[in-house]
Amino acid sequence: MTKHLRHLLITCTVIASLVATVSAAEQPASAQVQLAADVWPPFTNHFGKPRIATEIVHLALAKSGYEPTTQILDSWTVPEDLKAGKYDGCGALWKSAEREAYLLFSKPYLQSRLHLAGRKGLEVDLTDLSQLKGKRLVLVQGYAYGELVDSLKDIEIIYGKDSVSNLKMLINGDADYTLVDDLLIQYMLKQHTDKHEELLDFGNESLLTNPIHLALRKNLPGAAKIIKQFDQTIRLMQVDGTYNRILRLNSISIDVDGNGHKELVLTDINLNTAAPVGGYDIFSNHKPLPPKTRYSIRDTIYNDWDDVPNDYRSEDDFIPDTRKEGFNLFGGDF
Repeated sequence: MTKHLRHLLITCTVIASLVATVSAAEQPASAQVQLAADVWPPFTNHFGKPRIATEIVHLALAKSGYEPTTQILDSWTVPEDLKAGKYDGCGALWKSAEREAYLLFSKPYLQSRLHLAGRKGLEVDLTDLSQLKGKRLVLVQGYAYGELVDSLKDIEIIYGKDSVSNLKMLINGDADYTLVDDLLIQYMLKQHTDKHEELLDFGNESLLTNPIHLALRKNLPGAAKIIKQFDQTIRLMQVDGTYNRILRLNSISIDVDGNGHKELVLTDINLNTAAPVGGYDIFSNHKPLPPKTRYSIRDTIYNDWDDVPNDYRSEDDFIPDTRKEGFNLFGGDF
């Protein structure tokens, strides 16, 4: 009996060992996701500098169980590098038919909205850049402006390092106009109101709007699963205050429950007793906030400002916010 029991134990041990070996072989060697991007403030940049798209993507992937890294390249070679299999994907990419041939795209998680910026006193509410004839337009080298600028004639086009540098060129009188992202404008208005009022004007309408996606190589094992998990996590981050913290904005506007109407997602600090009147649009669809605005705080939707608990908006319980809205994108000499 003892002999048979010994053989049974040995057999069970061997089977368990084989099962463990097979299971280990079936598991991926690593959950790392290696991404690449170039310097595109405020969306992508080196560690320690404002890079909101990279922060959003890294956090969403980490929450989904992956280990993301992003290599910042000196020049825009990302499409070629992805085709060559050097990286798994890009965390901030525009979708195109050509790219869809070899990449899987997430749902958009942000938008890039380019507005016309000009030196103080120049007309900036233009929808046709051909009206800048005879002016100096500074653009970012390698940026995919497409048809917006490809057909321009009789306009002196200058190329600068990035959008922040280009704004400095306007202030210094080295250029007349530039194209700059709406989010960068929001930070400019908050951090350098005096510079804006004295030296710069910004157009109200977006001249070029492009959704920003996470894109992974189609031949990357598990790419479709990663994208699906990413999309689900992003949706949660947009409504629970995570986006507010990453963007450094107390109020953002987004359709929380998919009913076609925008709500205001608020942080749970620095809420004054008066109802907020607006927020940064994560996705601009030219629809204003409804007359009866709803508010989302910590995953809870309040149908009216009077429904928001006093703990969030009581002067007695006011919690100072030590963060500054926006980033120090422009440097002390701006």
